[in-house]
Amino acid sequence: MSRKKEYGLLIILGVIFLAAGGYLFGIWEEYHEAEAGYQGLKKYIIEKPDVGKDSEEKPDNQEEPEESLPKIDFDGLRAINEDIVAWIQIPGIGVDYPVVQGKDNEHYLHYTFDGKANKAGSIFLDYRNRADFTDRKVILYGHNMKDGSMFSNLKKYQDASFRKEQGRVVIYLLDKVLECEIVECQIISVRDSVYEVAQDEKQKLPEEIILSTCSSSSNMRLILKCYIKNKDM
Repeated sequence: MSRKKEYGLLIILGVIFLAAGGYLFGIWEEYHEAEAGYQGLKKYIIEKPDVGKDSEEKPDNQEEPEESLPKIDFDGLRAINEDIVAWIQIPGIGVDYPVVQGKDNEHYLHYTFDGKANKAGSIFLDYRNRADFTDRKVILYGHNMKDGSMFSNLKKYQDASFRKEQGRVVIYLLDKVLECEIVECQIISVRDSVYEVAQDEKQKLPEEIILSTCSSSSNMRLILKCYIKNKDM
């Protein structure tokens, strides 16, 4: 190979390398921007002091106080975006995000809670569901992000022992809090009947909540089925 051809090949490889680096940097920048935006929302989570935590020893027969759940400042959040309808926390995998609802199931795949175009998108409620979670079945969607954000770590619940130890989901609504237990983790087709949402009569609480994200196959999805534990509300 002549020296001229070698130089030409090096230039081509250099251009390819720079283009690939620029593309990867652009992805990283979007991930970083989305994460910073969502972290900034943590100020709207108002932690309550733990009940009963003091220096005095408790009698052996005294029950441990119930966990004091935080309060979400929905007025502040909805001043940013009126599409925010809930907040979801999954302590076992670090999920801690607002939930939005659009006019379809496409928009918030590509936009964050504040309306900015971003690959991370948002955690969003199926547009066919009532915003107050009073359908029999409620479906929430989120991306399977490579940086571990959004619903990426739902796959950890494929491990039954992890699901048993960390299978708790808390969903904060404008007027109540739903404490849920993860009961199943499945890989299903995008055409599975689980994605059907019937227009049932309004009810106090949903019978099941579905959390859905992408899998390694384009026509398959990973879902968690959750049942509400505090049904006596």
